[in-house]
Amino acid sequence: MSDETKKPPLPPLDSEVANQAQDPFSTAFMGILRSNDPLIIERGLPGSEAHELYRDLRRDGKVFSGFQKRKLAVVSREWTVEPAVESDQGTKDAAVVDDILAGFAFDQLCNDLLDALLVGWQPTEVVWTLRDVTVDGMTRQMVVPARVVKRSHRRFVYTQDEGNPFELRLLTRENMQRGIAVPDRKFIVHRVNAEDDNPYGTGLGLQLYWPVFFKRKGVLAWTKFLDRFGLPIPWGRYPASAQPREKSTLFEALRALSNDGLVMTPEGTMIDLLESKLSGSATPHQAHVEFMDDWIMEVILGQSPRGKSGGAMAAASNEREDVRLELSQADSDLLGETLNETLLRWICELNGLQRCLVSRRVEKEEDLKAESETDKNISELGFQMTEEGVKAKYGEHWKRKAAPAPGLVQPGASALVLPDLREEDRRMPASFAEGNPADADAIDRLVTDELSQWQTTMEPLVAPMRALLEHASAKGWTAAQLLDQLPLLLGEMDASALSTSLASTTFAAHLAGAAGVPKG
Repeated sequence: MSDETKKPPLPPLDSEVANQAQDPFSTAFMGILRSNDPLIIERGLPGSEAHELYRDLRRDGKVFSGFQKRKLAVVSREWTVEPAVESDQGTKDAAVVDDILAGFAFDQLCNDLLDALLVGWQPTEVVWTLRDVTVDGMTRQMVVPARVVKRSHRRFVYTQDEGNPFELRLLTRENMQRGIAVPDRKFIVHRVNAEDDNPYGTGLGLQLYWPVFFKRKGVLAWTKFLDRFGLPIPWGRYPASAQPREKSTLFEALRALSNDGLVMTPEGTMIDLLESKLSGSATPHQAHVEFMDDWIMEVILGQSPRGKSGGAMAAASNEREDVRLELSQADSDLLGETLNETLLRWICELNGLQRCLVSRRVEKEEDLKAESETDKNISELGFQMTEEGVKAKYGEHWKRKAAPAPGLVQPGASALVLPDLREEDRRMPASFAEGNPADADAIDRLVTDELSQWQTTMEPLVAPMRALLEHASAKGWTAAQLLDQLPLLLGEMDASALSTSLASTTFAAHLAGAAGVPKG
């Protein structure tokens, strides 16, 4: 074989050379791995208690609030299960797995695993059970999670022996050092920021410890400041010749006024307070605490909640929202990788299903008002959205309106509707005639007789308008298009019959009035 066709040797397969067991700078007593978190190393905490240091940070309200926002931004989104390889059977199996996840508190599991963001890792235990699941219309018994329980970090350690990957072990009363091996497909562990593949990970508690520490010191100093200067302190002065009994009486009187503190001095004694010369409404303690709160929220949410960039407030708010969405999507993706390699894989393997993957999509909610205004503007340019497009954007509950009745204009056109000119309308008396028609005088009867001819008189005027409306309805014109055509009707509308009728009626009325036609 020539040198050109000779293949290079394969690298070492399925093995690690620089694993934790080979680290000369890490001491692994009895094979128990230690966290490489610098703060935990500095404090000299053992592995089973190291992460209690960070869990204590959740007692701070700002830390708790920030992590609630970050976790719930992921859990509040709907999850989707898709097949790893697209196929008809894979799609069916994905629907089965989706039903299995909906059968227990899957969102609660995700919320528990996201605690790894603070501590670095989070173990949970899967409690399996047998349950009937409907597959292709048939009931089948499957191995599914009944519940997944969050477990305390201090109950677990990681060990690694020479040449083997690290292993999670459970501490028991009988074995408090290395613990016992845990069953396969039993424990889900989510870890973040695992430096040098350390199984304990590195959470945001490393960055949050010091701002919380300084904040607590600042709040304590602020409380003492308020306690000392917020309330008046009674000051009693006694004469230099006062006896102990008199001093005791003064002391009891002062203590009755205040239990927090009091001052007793001989007469003539001067007491001065050295006060800070700082000016302004905010105390240095308040500024200190607010600075630490901003530091905390910047670590958790990626940006300080206060707009200090100098830009417009709306632009700064949008930028912070975009950063939070990116963090939430990253948290969702990392959590999805953990679940897909553990819980989802186990469900599919135990039940003979094709491999499925779960994910969540974290997106900014669309401004439907702005979207609808954009669609309206595009529609005015001559384009029309399909029914499928409307449903995809605004939901499945929308459908097209029914077609308008013949003779009416399409929606958006003129709302003018002419009355139906029927034969019986000719025989109807004028609707606006007042009183009893039998009591009308000769002039009223003359006007009524002329008005009864209104259909014949108005037909030359109405016919062109009716024809235009029918044409607009058939062509789907808009109101603007119809109004543009109205001036063209003036030449087609014949008003001669109406003029003749009005002139005849007016002349007859005047003539009857001048001749003194009697009533009746």
